[in-house]
Amino acid sequence: MELYAEPQVVTSADGCYFYHTMDIPGHGLVTGDWDLRAGVDDYLGHEDFQGKRVLEIGPASGFITFEMERRGADVVSVELSPDVGWDLAPYPPDILVPYRKQVSETQPPLKRGYWFAHRAHKSRAKVHYGNAYSLPGELGKFDIAVMSDVLLHTRAPLQIIEECAKFADTLIVVDLRYDDLENMPVMRLIPSRDNSDWAPGAWWNLSSKLIEQWMGVLGYAQTRKVYHEHLFKGHPGPHFTVVGSRK
Repeated sequence: MELYAEPQVVTSADGCYFYHTMDIPGHGLVTGDWDLRAGVDDYLGHEDFQGKRVLEIGPASGFITFEMERRGADVVSVELSPDVGWDLAPYPPDILVPYRKQVSETQPPLKRGYWFAHRAHKSRAKVHYGNAYSLPGELGKFDIAVMSDVLLHTRAPLQIIEECAKFADTLIVVDLRYDDLENMPVMRLIPSRDNSDWAPGAWWNLSSKLIEQWMGVLGYAQTRKVYHEHLFKGHPGPHFTVVGSRK
């Protein structure tokens, strides 16, 4: 299997699903679930991307990909390969099978939307379809690894951070903020018997203290944190960004 995907030629927004609200050159505004346009610098931790090689886990519609490129980055994004699939909480089949069907139906329009925006932005970003728990060494070394709003959807978020640490000198983790957890190095399990309508695809509420402490374990001696807020379907979504550096 090729290390990088051949870009799909998508010339129309028809049949596309956009996770991010963004302006697409030659097309105009598309409305997605998340609107990150206000406060992108906070979202990215005010990191300098000029001339940096960046590893991105989970680009979705690519809004952050193209923003990092606009700031001078050379981006390699890691997206799920068809044979890997989403990390889904192991609910009984009567809950999981319909949810799995819903996810599988969403993925092709999401990928189509990414490649439509990629083409319109004249992006040079590469995509590796694979597994974030086990990245191939052939990807090479990176200056920065970015995990934005993706770890809450994974069974083992600390393992993904550890995997990225093998490749990058700086880590940027962005996730939803829960003020009752912020002063403790903890994560709270989301799936329960009573919230199975959405919880199969969401695992954890994470604290920034947990991320900072884990980065320290992995050798990132310096960390800094930014709090910010963005809109999810028109409603405020508090976030944190933690930047960890070995240098």
